[in-house]
Parts: sequence; structure tokens; C-alpha cells
Amino acid sequence: MAAEHPAERPVGTEAVFDLADFRLESGQTLVRLRIAHVVYGRMNAARDNVILIMPGTSNTRLSVYESIGPGRAFDTDRFCVVSSDAIGGGASTQPGDGLGAAFPEYGIRDMVRAQVALVRDGLGLGATPLAALAGASMGAFQALEWAIHHPATLRAAILQVPAVRAGQVIRQTTRRMREMIELDPKWQGGRYTEQPLDGLRLAGRHYHAWTVTDAYLEAQGEAVEAEAIGVGERFAQWDAWSLIRRYQASSRHDVALPFGGDLRQALARITAPLLVLPCLQDRLLGLEGARQIAEGVPGARCEVIDSLRGHMAWRPVPGSPETQFMTRHIRDFIG
Repeated sequence: MAAEHPAERPVGTEAVFDLADFRLESGQTLVRLRIAHVVYGRMNAARDNVILIMPGTSNTRLSVYESIGPGRAFDTDRFCVVSSDAIGGGASTQPGDGLGAAFPEYGIRDMVRAQVALVRDGLGLGATPLAALAGASMGAFQALEWAIHHPATLRAAILQVPAVRAGQVIRQTTRRMREMIELDPKWQGGRYTEQPLDGLRLAGRHYHAWTVTDAYLEAQGEAVEAEAIGVGERFAQWDAWSLIRRYQASSRHDVALPFGGDLRQALARITAPLLVLPCLQDRLLGLEGARQIAEGVPGARCEVIDSLRGHMAWRPVPGSPETQFMTRHIRDFIG
């Protein structure tokens, strides 16, 4: 793996792209959709060195910063790296802006259509394909949907801890999280004037246990509680309806749905090379969906990481074996 240069971290340029009257898959319309993103590195004259990274469910455009920079997975010496906020979170348009429960439900394909517009019009690429798409978890959901529905607009895609559909574990976990938030007295039937912070914190602590393995939790000892509390505090930074709508979008994910449930037909539309990076011990999404992607797309590369961190093996931790593994394979793939 190339050496890391922690002192040479890139400074990102924050930007916002606006879409008017954005029609969702549900048939509802957002009068104004704001897509926030941050740009690292420089676009070349041909505009063909752009990599777009899309966020996980509770992540933002800033969550992948440790993966970006010289010597890291997404090398700004070679690429212009754009990390975006999908609909519903970060600094993009979301329920917490004021609509609350009236904010329409949206899905992964809605996120993708908005980001296709960002790349084509906001970044000015026009018909020039992206050098690569990347994302972990919900970000991988988006990258896979993009490769299926917009195959001519990318040259490669990197899917970290992916799945072809949300299974019962994430669906049930999402339901329990919402129930915990609704038990908070401040919820007020969803018409809260103060954030239901206790419910959000409890939902985060519940979610944490599913993102790692039992062996990881055992190994952490007393530190487990502090780590779970930390996840709860991150959830408490979200507006409640924003968090609920995001997890609804993830838990309803199914790439085969527009094809009458025919996964083979959906995957057959993919023309870009894929790098599939699942974790063997992922309890939240499992390994089977990643295998279906790798087996269903000719030429796809699948590199399975063995990690007690489970679903969270994707999260960049400088110097960790998991991050070194992913960095090595990503750099080799897009090289």
C-alpha cells in the first residue's frame, strides 16, 4: 500500500447545488432540493478524473474524510474527489429544515437521480463519465442503483459493505429505532418542538450492537458502553424526522423492484467494472447480497474483508488492518 501522508490533508471546497421542482419516485415533489457537497483536489481539463463518494445512512459528506488525500484510498494527487450529502441529511434538504412529518418519503433511486443532476449540471461534467463512484452501506446502495440505471455515466464503481436489498435485520432494527424515538415524551406524536434526544440516543445505542460482531463487543469489555453512548450522541445530532426518513429509505432498498423483482435483469444493465468489498462478519446486511452482485455482474471483483468490526469495517481508521485492506484494493482498482 502507498504510504499515508497525514500532514498533507486536502482542504475541501464546500458547495451547494439546487434543483427546482424535483419529482420523487413516490410522485410527490420537492419545490427546492439542495444537494450539499465538498470538493477535494482539482478537476483536469478533460473533466474525466472525478470520483463521487456517496454517504451511508447516518453519515454525511464529511464522514469519509480520512479516506481522501495523497496516499489514501481516494488520492487527490490524481483525482478530483467529490463527497456529497444525499437527500435528507447533512447540509442537503431534509425534514429538519421545517417540514418535519410533512416531508415526503424518498428512496435510494431519488438520491441517485439528484446526484446524477449534480454531476452533469452542478459539476459541469455533461456527458463525460465519472472516473468512479464509491460508497459504503447506503452509499453502496446508491452506487449500485446508479450503475444499473445510468450505466453510461461512470467508468467504475466501488461498493463497500453492499447489498442488493435490505433484509429483515435492517428492517426490524429500523422499526425498533423509530419505536424508541416515539417513546420519548418530547416526540409529541411527531409534532415536537424540542428534539426527542433521549429517544434518539437510545436508538443509536440499539443500532450500534448490530453494526459490529459479538466477538468485537466481547473484546471491548467495559469500553462497549462508552462506544454505544458515542453512537447515541451522534444520532442525537440529527433531527428526529430526518433520521427516520433516512433509515426508511435504506430499509426499503431493493434494486430488483423496478424490474418486477428480477435481480438478474437489474444487474445485467451494469456495464462498468465493479469492486465489491463486503465484510465476512457483517450482521447488518450480511454477505449474500454482495456475493449476488459479484456473481451477477461479469468481471466484478470481490475482495472479502475478515473483521470483527462487521458492518463498520468500511469506516476509515488510519493504520487499521481494515482500512489498509480497503485502501490497497481501491487504489489498485482505480489505478
